[in-house]
Amino acid sequence: MDEIVLRSATRADTEAVTRLVAQAFAIYTPKIGKPPAPVFYDYGALIETGLVSVAIAGAEVLGMVYLYAQDGGTAMLDVLAVAEAAQGRGLARLLITRAEEQARRMGAQRIDVYTNVVMEGPLVLYPKLGFSETHRGESDGYQRVHFSKEL
Repeated sequence: MDEIVLRSATRADTEAVTRLVAQAFAIYTPKIGKPPAPVFYDYGALIETGLVSVAIAGAEVLGMVYLYAQDGGTAMLDVLAVAEAAQGRGLARLLITRAEEQARRMGAQRIDVYTNVVMEGPLVLYPKLGFSETHRGESDGYQRVHFSKEL
């Protein structure tokens, strides 16, 4: 097994990141009744912002995280995806830790994240990593659970 390396995504990663997100979120489409919102993002444009990180082994992108700054000293962890074949190896934890470090460098004192009410994995993962549920509600046609963590 190749060593896992975390780094900023580059333009060359665009296709792999787009494919990874589509595959990682595909299992939720039947449960939600439509593809999850991250499937529709333009990852080429997001990668150009410098705010997308990837976890790679060899030349394969196994995970990604996208984070951006919000007003009021908060960062939003917007997308987290790990390849099915790489799940259970701690990649989500590594990627979230990287996002938290990036948020601190941005000057954020808090990091927010939300997930869909049917996404069992994230609903378990975020509290394990110190996030607290803040509220639930509908936005953009999706039923979401919101979490927050002080940095």
